[in-house]
Amino acid sequence: MFELEGLFRSVFRMMRSDIRTIFGEFISNGEFRVLQLIRENGALKSSEISKRMEVSASHITSITDTLVEKRYITRQRSNEDRRVVELALTPQGIEVLVQCEDKKSQYFQELFQTFDKEEIQHLIELFEKLLHSSNRK
Repeated sequence: MFELEGLFRSVFRMMRSDIRTIFGEFISNGEFRVLQLIRENGALKSSEISKRMEVSASHITSITDTLVEKRYITRQRSNEDRRVVELALTPQGIEVLVQCEDKKSQYFQELFQTFDKEEIQHLIELFEKLLHSSNRK
């Protein structure tokens, strides 16, 4: 188990570093995740993003301030409650998100190019088994 733990740590550290490098010219991993959440859910409050990402509100404020400066998101008043400020994607935000997703997809295709279809399917099954065997849902 010690060997497995070390390999997991090394592989995920490598992948996180590689993706950080790939996104580096565009956005950080945190900024990418915020853009994804907004696209998947529509306009969101900062507190909702903070809760979904399981990070502090101040961390989300920092990320969203940067995204507003880059013109990837806007702050807008809610139609239902004018006191509420929601974050929404701009066309530039959608464009950079698509570019990053394409680069990420390309990275994973290159990373797993030496695996055949059966190996990839087996790996998927093993990760699903691991995910379902934990107490998390």
